[in-house]
Amino acid sequence: MENASPEPGEPGANEIGKGRKPRYRVPAAQILPSDRHSFVGHFDVLKRFVTLTGGGKEGIDAERVEGEGVPAQAGSLNVRFLKSVGLLSTTDRGLYIPTTEAVRFVTARSVSDDRARPILKALLEPTWFVGTAKSVLQGGTSMSEDQFLGELAIAAQTDREKKGSALRVILEYLVWSGHVLRDEKGLRLSAPLGDTMAFGQASPETPPPDASAVQIPQPASGPGSTWHVIQTEDFILKIRSDEYVIDDLIAHLEPLRRKIQRARARIEVPTGGPADEIER
Repeated sequence: MENASPEPGEPGANEIGKGRKPRYRVPAAQILPSDRHSFVGHFDVLKRFVTLTGGGKEGIDAERVEGEGVPAQAGSLNVRFLKSVGLLSTTDRGLYIPTTEAVRFVTARSVSDDRARPILKALLEPTWFVGTAKSVLQGGTSMSEDQFLGELAIAAQTDREKKGSALRVILEYLVWSGHVLRDEKGLRLSAPLGDTMAFGQASPETPPPDASAVQIPQPASGPGSTWHVIQTEDFILKIRSDEYVIDDLIAHLEPLRRKIQRARARIEVPTGGPADEIER
């Protein structure tokens, strides 16, 4: 609720005039994270929720997660945002519990960030800020971080300068989950696995397709990682050597199937139709 300034002559008017200026809440059409806490602190809050609720078995007050490395108000000021993106839910008593996806995310992250990333990416898919990223970064558009934060502010209908810290937390969610890529050119949308540009083109070191499937380790793009290429007459697949990627690949195959079916439906013409008449 906004703090209303007392009219002259009302109790407290002189005190306000002599003391600090009243603070006013900056309006926003979307639920934003707290602008007082960093992005990495959200993971600590989630971990505490999972631990203290026994994996979501019993709800707790938001304040319970604060302490032991979690800053004061980091829980209470961020629960609305965490609930809005599907990481928390409330019980009939108004207490908070982590969702099943949040428990899976925290558990996977205890193994590695790479195992947890696809879980968060799928969870964030329907959010307003993922939709904003897809809208302003479509077609391979690159954008500076300042420009993108401005687009988030417009989408959230809030003040870019006053809510810059909160908007940056949202940007970090997009980058960490893999929805947005950050490089020396700025920010760009990550291409889905089924996309032609990202999936259907072989890299320069890839040998010509062969009739039988082969698996070739490729030069590592990072410490301790390798790439594998599977090639047949019908497809070329280059995939990082990590088991979690297989699950992510499987999740993308059905959307790819539907995409191919739609493309074939557009080009197929029934027998005896206009195409046959033109040919005759």
